[in-house]
Amino acid sequence: MSQFRIGVDIGGTFTDCAIVDGDGTVTVGKAPTTPTDPSIGFFNSITVAAEKLGLDLRSALGRTDRLAHGTTVGTNAIVARQGAKVGLITTMGHGDTLRIMDNGGRSNGVSIEKILHYPSSDLPEPFVARAMVREVPERVDADGDVVVALSDEAIREAVEQLVAQGAEAFAVCYLWSFMNNAHELRTRELIEELAPGTSVSLSHEIAPKVGEYPRMATTVLSAYIAPLMERYVATIEERAAANGYLGPVFFMQGNGGLATGEMVGRMPISTVQSGPVAGVIGSADMAAALQAEGVITTDMGGTTLDVSVIANGRPLAREDTIVEQHTLFLDLIDVRSVGAGGGSVAWIDESSGVLRVGPRSAGAVPGPVCYGNGGEEVTVTDADLVLGFIDPERFLGGRMRLRDDLARAAVAKLGDRLGMSVEECAAGINKVIDSKMGDLIRTMTVQRGLDPRKFSLYAFGGGGGLHGAMYAKDLGLQEVVVPSAETAAVWSALGVAVGDFSQTFHRPVYMTEPFDVASLQRTIEVLEAQAERYKAEIEAHVESVTFTRSASCKYGMQVYEVGAQLGDGTLDDEAVRAMIASFEANYARQFGADAGYREAGVVLTGLSVTVEGKVATVPRSSDGAESSAPAGDAERPSRPVYWMEFGSFAETPVWNGELLTPGNELTGPSIVEYPDTTVLVRPNWHLRVDAFGNLRLKGHAHDPQPIDADARTASALAL
Repeated sequence: MSQFRIGVDIGGTFTDCAIVDGDGTVTVGKAPTTPTDPSIGFFNSITVAAEKLGLDLRSALGRTDRLAHGTTVGTNAIVARQGAKVGLITTMGHGDTLRIMDNGGRSNGVSIEKILHYPSSDLPEPFVARAMVREVPERVDADGDVVVALSDEAIREAVEQLVAQGAEAFAVCYLWSFMNNAHELRTRELIEELAPGTSVSLSHEIAPKVGEYPRMATTVLSAYIAPLMERYVATIEERAAANGYLGPVFFMQGNGGLATGEMVGRMPISTVQSGPVAGVIGSADMAAALQAEGVITTDMGGTTLDVSVIANGRPLAREDTIVEQHTLFLDLIDVRSVGAGGGSVAWIDESSGVLRVGPRSAGAVPGPVCYGNGGEEVTVTDADLVLGFIDPERFLGGRMRLRDDLARAAVAKLGDRLGMSVEECAAGINKVIDSKMGDLIRTMTVQRGLDPRKFSLYAFGGGGGLHGAMYAKDLGLQEVVVPSAETAAVWSALGVAVGDFSQTFHRPVYMTEPFDVASLQRTIEVLEAQAERYKAEIEAHVESVTFTRSASCKYGMQVYEVGAQLGDGTLDDEAVRAMIASFEANYARQFGADAGYREAGVVLTGLSVTVEGKVATVPRSSDGAESSAPAGDAERPSRPVYWMEFGSFAETPVWNGELLTPGNELTGPSIVEYPDTTVLVRPNWHLRVDAFGNLRLKGHAHDPQPIDADARTASALAL
C-alpha cells in the first residue's frame, strides 16, 4: 500500500490540496476557503482530492506519512487586527521605541500616491498600546556585560499590572539581549510563574540582530499572533489525528522550510508571508529538473499575484520585510505581492473616471458575481467569463456552475458608466490587471538590475495560465511555462507536500580588517551549537541534514550588506581570505564589475549558520519521453472567444488538457482546459507539452492577424 504525502495551502478564495503517492503521481483538490474557520476548508480540500482516489478523508489520512500545511492565518490576523492583547516589557527608557519607529515610519510599504499626499500619510497603528508597555531596570552592553542587574521585583510588578489590564501574551525585548540572554530568560521564568500558560516571546529568540526597533516590532508581532497560532495549530493537529492521521503536522515558514507545530508555537512569526513561498519552492525544484538558471515565478490566485525570482538556481532571499508599515527582521524567500487575482474588484476612480482593478478582492464570500452567491461587484473572473476564456459548465471540474448571465449583466452595467460595450469593458479589465502584474515583475527584476528577457516565466495558481502570456508579453519574455499543468492550480500545495526543513541562526558581529579569527571561530561555535539542537529536533523527519555557513559584509563607510560564503572546518586566515573573495564576487555580481571600493576595507557585520533537512525525494511520474503524436483525441467543441489582439470574437479550438501528452503541440489562439485551471494560447503563440507535463508557451514578435478558425483547427490537429 503506497503512502501519501499531502500538502494543503489556504488562499484568500480557495484552499488547495495536493496528494502525492509513492510513484510521484499527484491528485489535486480545491475547496472554498472558510474564513471564519480555515480548518474546515483545510479538510474539505483533502476530502475532494481523496474522493478522486476513491477514498474518504479517514482512509486517505490513514495512508499518509506526511501532512504539511502552508497557512496565512498569522498574516490575516495581523492585517485584520485580530491578534492578542500584548503586554510589552522592555529596558528602562525605551518604552517608546515602537512609537518613534525609524525614519521610514510614514512611508514603509505605502503607495507613492499616499507618500506624496502627506496629509493622508501617518504612522501605523501600534500593535501594543502604550499603556501596555512596562519599562524595567536592566542593562546589558554591546559586549554582553551586565551594566545594570535585572530587578525581579520590578518584573513581578510589571507582570501583575499587565495581567490585571488583560494581557493575553507577553513580548520581552531588552537592549543587547542577543549578546547575553540571561535577563530575558529570567523574565520568562517569572512570567510563567505569575501567568502560567500565557504565551511569551523573547527578542533574542525571535530576532537576534542589531536594530532595536525592528527587533522589538518582530517580537511584539510574534506575541500578537501567538495565542491564535497555538489554537490553530492545535485544531489542525487534533482534527487530523481524529480523522486517522498518525504523524506530526508540519507548517511552511516564510524562509521556505517546514517546521513542526511545536516550533511554530515558539516562533509563530516565522509563518508570516509563508503562503506564497511554497510555490517558489516547487518552481525551484522544477527549474532544476529543466536546468533553468533564471526563472520568474508568478502565482495568480483569487486575491493576489505573488512574484519571486530564481537566479543562478536559487530563490532570492531577504532578511527583513514590511508588514503593516512595520519593518520586521525575518528570514524570507523574497516574494512580493500585489492585489491582482481572479477575485480582484473592478471599480471606477470617481476623481478621474479611470477604470481600476484591485487591490480589494471579493474573496471567497461573496466571491465574483458569476458565483451566484450575492456578489454584485465585477471581478477579473467575471471578465474572463464574459470574454469566453472560461467554460461556465466546467469550472472546478464541473463541481461549480458559473452564472455567465449574471457576470455579463454586471460587466455591462460597469461598461455603461465608462461608455464601453460589455466586451470592451471586460477586455479593459484584463488589460488593467495584466499591466498591474507586469509592473510588479518589473519591480522585482528591472529595478534590481536583472533583465527579465533572460528569464523564463512560470505561471501557476488558478489564474496564471489565463493571464501569464499577457503580462509576459508586456515584459518582452518569449517563454511562459505552466508547470506540471494539471497541478498548476495547486502548485503551492504541491510545494508544501514535497518541501524540506530549513532554519538560519544569526549572530551580529562588527569587525573591521584585520579580523580576529579566534573570535570569529568562537562565534561560529555558538551558532553551530544552536544548529545542532535544531538538527536533533528534525532528524526523525528528514533523510539528511547539512550545515552551511555564511557572513554579511560591506565595504567601509557603506550601509548595505552583501552575503558571502564561509567554508567548513576551523577558521583560519585562508578561510577569511576566501570569505572576502566571495563577498567581492557577490558584490560585483549585484552592483556591477569594478563597483566595489576595496581601499575602504571590508567590514564584517554578522555570521550565520543555515541548517537544511532534506526529505526523501519524490520520484517524478514522467519517464521523460516525448512523442510526436497528434493532439486530436484531446479536442473539445470550439467556442467564440474575444481576443484583444483581434478586437473581436473568433471561434477558438478548445482542448482537454488531461488528454494531452508529452510532445503534443498546439498553435494559438487555443484554449487548454483542466479541471482546476485554464490555459490560454494567445494568437501567434505556440504550445508544446514537455516530458514533465509542463506547458511550454512561446511567443512571437509580429502582430497577429485574424485567422480562419477551421484552418486553425486543422493546423493544430496536424501537429
